[in-house]
Amino acid sequence: MRKNLKSMANHLRSLILPETREAYEIKLVFKDISSDANIREGVLAFRAFLLRFCDVLEQNSDLYDKPKKMGKEHLSAIFYNFPFLDNAKKLLLNIGLTGELTTDAAAIIAAGTIFYDNLSDTKNMECLRFLIDCGMIFTGIDPDNKKQKLSEIQRIEISYPDNPAMLIGLKTMAIAEAEFGTNFYRNILMRCDYRVISTDEMDMLVVLKETILPLSPKIQNFVLRLHQLHLDKGLNCDVEIRGFWKKIKYSRGKKEIWGINTSLNCGYDLTVKAVNTEKYTDAMLAFPVALQELISKGYGCGRKREHIGICDSGCEGLHIPLDDLVLEISDGIEAWLAHESTSSQKNKQKSKEAKNV
Repeated sequence: MRKNLKSMANHLRSLILPETREAYEIKLVFKDISSDANIREGVLAFRAFLLRFCDVLEQNSDLYDKPKKMGKEHLSAIFYNFPFLDNAKKLLLNIGLTGELTTDAAAIIAAGTIFYDNLSDTKNMECLRFLIDCGMIFTGIDPDNKKQKLSEIQRIEISYPDNPAMLIGLKTMAIAEAEFGTNFYRNILMRCDYRVISTDEMDMLVVLKETILPLSPKIQNFVLRLHQLHLDKGLNCDVEIRGFWKKIKYSRGKKEIWGINTSLNCGYDLTVKAVNTEKYTDAMLAFPVALQELISKGYGCGRKREHIGICDSGCEGLHIPLDDLVLEISDGIEAWLAHESTSSQKNKQKSKEAKNV
């Protein structure tokens, strides 16, 4: 069932990185924007703006919640479910990428090129009026003039009187999205992911703790215990962000074994890509019944599995919601992951030995 835009606004708010006052060093690619101190201040201001963006989006969700017509294969696509959010994001990104900060950084000077070519003037103006509601001012364009051709506008002065430093942050994070965004690490701008502009390496334990912060302390402790156990077993820990879906994944080589997910449709869950269950069938008899039943469903594409026939996110693994019920089967989950991890290690060793023959 499709979630509404109000829910999406809340989810986006949860993905925005926590505020930091750390004096991190800025990567060289951003040095032309301003000083390190000004960039850090600007990023904090932009983060505050994004929270305001989410508030306005939530308050006016009924006005902007107009999903596109789509087939089942697009049920989870942000572009189809929330086209207005996608369009507003593109306008912000274009302002940051094509606009130029004034000498005093009190405004951004841009032109009609900030508007998305594939979008009608009517929809572009809808996004502009939304950003005005968020506190931005656009001088040189009349938001109520329906006859003006946006592509022909030569000069637009964009300001944010509530905190002009936000414009430095917008410029910085837009460039960060363009320079460091990948298919596996997206929406740097809308999450205000300051980590990508820092010269420091990403600390996955910090990322994990921030990700699971909304969960209860007991569930957090369970996840952190699994995290350390599998690092000790030699698994790699990485973060993957596609659209507004985030996964902390644990892999041996290129083979993902399990992960922690947070998404709009599924909330928080633990996923397991169990491919070695036939190697520890006797051990599974000691697992909780609920866990045995889950494993018996099998992992893989729902369209290809018997009695399913539709997408059920099966390609992501077997899903276990991270609610209070997970604590009742936590020992079983821990044992299951240990067996799966050990089996994957044996598989890797056999493959290595085969290559050396």
